[in-house]
Amino acid sequence: MSKIAIIDDDKSQRETLKSILKSHLYNLESNLEVIDTFPFPDDLIYEYNEWIEQNEIVCLIFDEQMHNDSEENSEPVGYRGNQLVMEIRKTYKDIPIYVITSHKNDDDLQAKFSEFEDIIGREEFILDGEKYVKRFLRASQGFLEEHISELSELKELSELVASGKSSDEDLVKLKALQLKLNITLDSSLGERKDWLDDYESKIQFLEKLQKKIENKITE
Repeated sequence: MSKIAIIDDDKSQRETLKSILKSHLYNLESNLEVIDTFPFPDDLIYEYNEWIEQNEIVCLIFDEQMHNDSEENSEPVGYRGNQLVMEIRKTYKDIPIYVITSHKNDDDLQAKFSEFEDIIGREEFILDGEKYVKRFLRASQGFLEEHISELSELKELSELVASGKSSDEDLVKLKALQLKLNITLDSSLGERKDWLDDYESKIQFLEKLQKKIENKITE
């Protein structure tokens, strides 16, 4: 199931945002789920990419000042939201990323404004949550549409390569898509068939989810 994810070092703030998001998503009859996490340790910051892929995250929301608090077995991290967005953008160029913060006018954050969909004041979100959640849904819909298109092209190119009818240009496109989507195509024909069947199923699921999101936005 595709998800919106919250990253914040303040557990109470995560729980508040999660509750507001879930309430509005329920009212909008959206199937998107909401998950949250304490920021990953500095030496594991690269693991966000795998976490995004494994959890089928289609929209990210995080705080700017995520380096202040600690939790049980977790020390404060050394990075802030404006630094995390640059790390995630190395792999996920187009995933919607929002900041919800009490430090909206922070100079370092504003300097990275173009890397975010929006920078939202925490009080603004609490007072007018439905408006912002609809924005999250529209952004998620756009990301899903692009992801579906890329997965479909990846499947077509993979089938072409498997048939032995691909050109050098097809191979270049396939490798570029594999790199962008963090996907390694198995070499054996049996594994390749299973892989293609799996992604055909994933494409169909994402298309259904995208249509549901679109319907709720336009109602």
